[in-house]
Amino acid sequence: MAGWYSEAAFLLYLEHHWSGPLPTGERTGPDADQVARLLDQVQPDALQVTAKAQSGFVPYPTRYGNRWPALDANPWDDPLEVYQEACRTRGVPLILAVSTLVDRHQAYWRADWQRVTTDRQPYPHQALCCNSGYVDELLLPQLDELLERYQPAGLWLDGENWTVAPCYCAACESEFQMLRERSAPINAGDPLWPEWLEFQRESFQRYLSRVARYLHDRHPELVLASNAAYASHQAEPACDGCDRLCWDLSPAYSLRQAGLEARVLGGHELPFDLITWNRCSPRPYPSGRLPALPAYPKSRDHLCQEGAAILAGGGRWTVWASAGTDGLLFDEEFEVVTGCATFARERRALLGETVSAAEIAVLHADATHRRAGNGLYDPGPSLDRIRGAHQALTELHLPHDIVTEGRLRAELERYRLVVLPEQLAFPDWLDSLLAEWVQGGGCLLATGQISPRLEEAVPVFALEELLGVRWTGRRREEAWFRYRDRLLRLAAPTWEMASDEAEAWLPLLEPDCTVVGGAEPAPFVHRRPYGTGQTAYIAADFFAAYHRCQYPGLRHLLGELLAELEPEPQVRLNAGPAVEVSLRRREDSLVVHLAHHSPGKSLAQNSAFVEEVPPTGPWELALRGSQDPRMAALVPGGAPVEWTRDGAYVRLQIPEFQIHCGLVLEGMVDTDS
Repeated sequence: MAGWYSEAAFLLYLEHHWSGPLPTGERTGPDADQVARLLDQVQPDALQVTAKAQSGFVPYPTRYGNRWPALDANPWDDPLEVYQEACRTRGVPLILAVSTLVDRHQAYWRADWQRVTTDRQPYPHQALCCNSGYVDELLLPQLDELLERYQPAGLWLDGENWTVAPCYCAACESEFQMLRERSAPINAGDPLWPEWLEFQRESFQRYLSRVARYLHDRHPELVLASNAAYASHQAEPACDGCDRLCWDLSPAYSLRQAGLEARVLGGHELPFDLITWNRCSPRPYPSGRLPALPAYPKSRDHLCQEGAAILAGGGRWTVWASAGTDGLLFDEEFEVVTGCATFARERRALLGETVSAAEIAVLHADATHRRAGNGLYDPGPSLDRIRGAHQALTELHLPHDIVTEGRLRAELERYRLVVLPEQLAFPDWLDSLLAEWVQGGGCLLATGQISPRLEEAVPVFALEELLGVRWTGRRREEAWFRYRDRLLRLAAPTWEMASDEAEAWLPLLEPDCTVVGGAEPAPFVHRRPYGTGQTAYIAADFFAAYHRCQYPGLRHLLGELLAELEPEPQVRLNAGPAVEVSLRRREDSLVVHLAHHSPGKSLAQNSAFVEEVPPTGPWELALRGSQDPRMAALVPGGAPVEWTRDGAYVRLQIPEFQIHCGLVLEGMVDTDS
């Protein structure tokens, strides 16, 4: 990994569309003086610019016939050379952004390269197939041309995993026929449908590895990223070849997404950054009959809230800004971007080579995501179980990681609590691993349908013995229960479970308040001591329901249950749910991030804009740990913080802050443990 990316805190992405007609009148294009002013003002750790847009056109004289036609009548200087020279003279690494599998120019001219449906029609996104001749005949040669012309420090490939869908082009059908000795399935009712979807996934993985080898053979120090690879909708181990993980977040309501994706990408052994758009729209894309709404510039506070969540997760922060159709940049918007860059630089002492210090792991099993979603890289409601778990734990001030099966197996011993949010499929080997871990003192919380299997032709859930429950075979579409003297309804699939060894912590009720099951009740929440550890089970799709309704009473119930499982949590903070706590460590130092998520006004209906984040605090923070810190200092600023020892906790007073406050406690991590 090139040192410049490891040490980066703030990157800037300037997007050009390279499509449509140019404005008439004076000669236009990126202005060298303006680009120089921008770099001197913002001082990003790297600059990323568009070399090839989704239009399929490039802005430079190319050997491959896809130069932007508008430049023939209104020639510019090569804009990429303008950026290259400005970066070279200032020592700023240049990253080129390339749209790969979305290339509308080639989709128009080469229909045989397109990803097509069963009726041989292209998908709405007009993506190209990674098994087609496009990769050999155009993509790889043009990437080689870009390396030769501009010697970039990195490449960012866009239009990648989200384009993967069942493809019935000649290349895919013939390859599948060769591998399986039969034609490709055309619907999910075919017994080979899962293998057909796996073929599509393997094809993309093979394509990505191949592109990476091709580029690194020519430029070993190149930092390569495939946009959205191994984010929440691709819960797989990262393949060889990617040097940088990255995803551009939604232009609307992306604060919570930033924290979730930072935890997901942070679960891979690769550095990452997340990209926030400098503009926002409450409806950035058409929805049914409703058209997309215009995007308007975000405030500094809006962007910095998103950036704080990214930095707190151990990532680097990239801001995405779009140029006008004339290629010129919007000077007035770069005052805000400059403020964002300053915000990130002031927190550099919190960044660098840190790793998560969280003691809670949320399992995001690849097998569950495949079964609950469309079997491919589905970013839709199948992820609500993970979104809800992340949101609830964040609001309860409980630092956590989001991990795949492989990472959980490798690092299970460092966690004190594992959460299985509606994990309806995971490998059998996880059963014995978790049982042994709980036996030795771990705490396990599971919800909903737990990897159902057949044992002697009888349907059972995984981990029934560990949880002390037994599925009765009955399912309900909702749950009723009483909590804090209120009768509550959870609109989510609910599973009637008999208690074998578990105690009923909260009964499952009928709408008339009678107990479900009568003489043999089916509790809603179960608890069980197991060895020196404990387990708890909520018999409903609790976390997906929390994400969809966000009723505070559900979070309070969860908090009370977790307090019984873990009476001494890693963090105690007397703030409200709008303050996020993230813990990371670097050598023997504990690095604490406090990020304030309050928007300062209601974001109901179509209000998507944060204007000014109000201050929060002061707060008292208590951190469990056996080591006393040598020194505690606030970041930014470096002001010392007084602390006191209170039993198992170190207590500190956190002063009032607005968006983000960091804390470095040297010597608080026991490096021998």
